Amino acid sequence: MLRNILLFSIAITFSNTIAAQSKKQIKELKIKSATENITIYKDGKETVTYKSDYSIFDKDGNSVSEIEYNQDGTIKKKQTTTYVGKDKTQEITEHPNDVDNDNSPPKKYKKTTWKYNSNGDKTEEVEYDGSGAIVKKTTYAYDSNGNKAFEMEYDSAGKMTQKSAYSYDLKGLKTEKKVYGPGDVLLKYIKYTYTY
Repeated sequence: MLRNILLFSIAITFSNTIAAQSKKQIKELKIKSATENITIYKDGKETVTYKSDYSIFDKDGNSVSEIEYNQDGTIKKKQTTTYVGKDKTQEITEHPNDVDNDNSPPKKYKKTTWKYNSNGDKTEEVEYDGSGAIVKKTTYAYDSNGNKAFEMEYDSAGKMTQKSAYSYDLKGLKTEKKVYGPGDVLLKYIKYTYTY
């Protein structure tokens, strides 16, 4: 029994080490997947062991699929991420804990896509609901120095709900942020100061 606990401890430590590795290390080591197992103890005795997480990585070290499991083996949450160049799409489905009950709440689903410019700056983020309808869209614009100049948020109907404008000093440090609501009404003013 002690040998099994020791072997399991080594296995879980190794899998946690893999899951905690950086994208660069996962790529260099050519890791394809990682599994996390949990052992629960009560009064010093092992009561249950179960697979709690399984992750799959692409050749570039990106996490492309992650599944979290409940103790009974049912899926708690599933997340998939796809990459097309610098653009990224992430889909998350959360499953209720009591999936066998007909009155259980529906699965929660969220899909988010991101687009980037040639400099790697995020230019768009869109959130979708389970039916594929847009919930929220945010676009970003940058100045000639690569600093974020504007951030615009839109609702599901495409109406702008909020706009943020950023200002920078000659060193490229952010000095202020102004947040506007519909009709360009100033909602918030944030000033940034620095100590050297």
